[in-house]
Amino acid sequence: MPLHSSSILNFKPAISNAMRKKFVTGLWIIFFLLMFDFSINFMFPYPSDPLATSPGQLNTYFEYGRSIEGKLSRMVGSTDELSSPIAIAGWLDPELWKKLNIPVSRTSDKDLLIAIYGMSFSNQVGTAMEEMDSRLMIRAIAGPAAPPNYSFAAYNLDRGKHQADIVILGLLASSVKGLRTLNGMTWQFEGPAPYTYPRYFLEDGKLKAISPNVMSLAQLRAALQNKQQWNAFVNQLKEHDQFFNGFIFQKKWLDNSVIIRLIRRALAQRYQLTLTNQIHSTTGFNAESEIPVLRAIVNEFGATAKADGKMPIVLILNDRGYEDHLFQALKPTLENASIPYVSTHNIVPANDLSNFIGDGHFTPKANKLIAQEVLKLLNEHFNRVN
Repeated sequence: MPLHSSSILNFKPAISNAMRKKFVTGLWIIFFLLMFDFSINFMFPYPSDPLATSPGQLNTYFEYGRSIEGKLSRMVGSTDELSSPIAIAGWLDPELWKKLNIPVSRTSDKDLLIAIYGMSFSNQVGTAMEEMDSRLMIRAIAGPAAPPNYSFAAYNLDRGKHQADIVILGLLASSVKGLRTLNGMTWQFEGPAPYTYPRYFLEDGKLKAISPNVMSLAQLRAALQNKQQWNAFVNQLKEHDQFFNGFIFQKKWLDNSVIIRLIRRALAQRYQLTLTNQIHSTTGFNAESEIPVLRAIVNEFGATAKADGKMPIVLILNDRGYEDHLFQALKPTLENASIPYVSTHNIVPANDLSNFIGDGHFTPKANKLIAQEVLKLLNEHFNRVN
């Protein structure tokens, strides 16, 4: 039935009133979101001082979603002394290693010097070994949650700079995904570590490396202050770092919004989980993903260490959620190349949560059990008596 003109006139105000109510409601929603954003920033500010400690749980929670560049600007001070500890940690810089006074040769009261390349997990095993055997000295070089390419690059860079009898390559199962990266930032969004390292790939069956444009904290600081240098570094990450994501990495004015930070954190978690699932699943590592490169790394590590007259040991650290998957991926390579190894899966199983503390590291007891197996291996090789 056609509408009379009077009906149409009466209908228009009804539409107008409905739209007006929605518009007003929308304005109120925007107002309350802005107030929420402002209030959270005001009540839970994150300290701008890189050396500030204990900012508080809520302050930290609302900071997690800041862009990587935004976090970097807060970590890196005008000097090393004014930079946060995480900004300083892990750089593949022999000059930095000298400043750390890590031993180059053993003293007369020691019978073995062991060089360990890895992360905090491998460092803790090394510390446990020293505590259990006073005749040992440990030369430990590590980066936060460092992936295998970091461990291998550190080992290569350190060759000829020490007199260690044994070299240990620490491989952490959860960090294997870092083989796809050039730095400790892109794949560790919530707690990025700025240190860099090469990305390895295979060409005609041989290991090749892509070296990062930034190789030290001093170079990073200089790049952050030089737009051209920084853009070159970011472009390199875009091309060669598979965990790079512009929205997650690059700093925008929206970093100031709590809501955007919460959204970015959620998107980053989903994005990084998707990439991780391409490399590892509940059944094991994808044999066609990074494992061929890792096997080549292990092979070259063993061959070069033996050529240098040193005992190589591959230390496989199986953390929570990874069962014995890394061991299974590397077992044929280790056995075919006769490379001594210790894998934690049958010492402190990854599916037994009592072997771990809250932050994911092994318990002191677990570290001692792992250290005991490494000591057994080297004692047999050197005919040492406990």
